[in-house]
Amino acid sequence: MVAIRQQLLDLNIPPAYDYGAWIRHAGLEDVHSRIALWLVRGGMLWLASDQPAGKTHFLHALQQEHPHLGLLSIGGSGTGKVADRVREWWPALERHALWMVDVVAGELPYQTGIELFHLIERAKTHNRPLLIAWRCNDAELGCPELASRMRGMERIEACPPEGDTALRAVLKSVAGSRQWHIDDAMIDLLLKSQPRQLDTLIEALARLEAESLAEKRAMTLNWVRQRLRAGQD
Repeated sequence: MVAIRQQLLDLNIPPAYDYGAWIRHAGLEDVHSRIALWLVRGGMLWLASDQPAGKTHFLHALQQEHPHLGLLSIGGSGTGKVADRVREWWPALERHALWMVDVVAGELPYQTGIELFHLIERAKTHNRPLLIAWRCNDAELGCPELASRMRGMERIEACPPEGDTALRAVLKSVAGSRQWHIDDAMIDLLLKSQPRQLDTLIEALARLEAESLAEKRAMTLNWVRQRLRAGQD
């Protein structure tokens, strides 16, 4: 029996996006090439994707490699005046030559959309190259002011990994970033039992983690196999 080293403590540890854990795969080659040019020439870029593709990890890896990049994460609804929220974001960006903004997936609350619109305008005023990573469809662009600015940016698509080799490497990286210690046998089992889609596989990992904590059971290979079978019944 292959055991997965699992700490049964719900510590709510945030993901750790280490540069060394970033996995470069074929679905990101165009992104790497275009952003390498952005680092030199600047401009306004929208890094998008149809499904989870590791954009957040990528931005953190970029910042670790290039300290002159500022990185701001945006999500949830704001409170107070729009100008106050934008000023709250300012310290994360003002001293940096290039700006990166990581936006939570999906539609933003109206006020947050207005705030992001003003941040884009501030980037233009201060002549700062801007890269926004945001997974959303056209209907989720929100307020007209923000939608028009996003559509005016050059859009590049990040694609999820394809093939078992790339999926295996990315899953191990995702697990490591969330303090999940999994063996290769676990990944092989997931690849055989679940659709070979990154978002589905990550959801399966998260569900297993939550169930193991709730049941106070170590994630042995047999236990995981039973849970996956139960989920298919």
